[in-house]
Amino acid sequence: MHQQPQDANPVCRVGGERNLQCPYYVFCLDIAAANLWPDFTCDLCLYRKTKEATRIEELDLCAPGWEDIWGGS
Repeated sequence: MHQQPQDANPVCRVGGERNLQCPYYVFCLDIAAANLWPDFTCDLCLYRKTKEATRIEELDLCAPGWEDIWGGS
C-alpha cells in the first residue's frame, strides 16, 4: 500500500483529465470526497503522468465499502 504524497494536487474543477493509473489516485478521491467536490482533475498535479498497473487487491484495502459493492452482498 502506498503512503499519501504531500504534493498530490487534485483540483476541484469540472472537466480536465484524471490519471486513473496513478498510484496516488485513491488518495485524491479521498480528498475530493472529504471536500464534497462534484468532480476533480489531475491537470495541475506533479503525478498526472505517473502510471502504475492497478491491482484490485490494493484498491479493496484502500477503499472502505468496496467489499459491500463487489462482494455480492
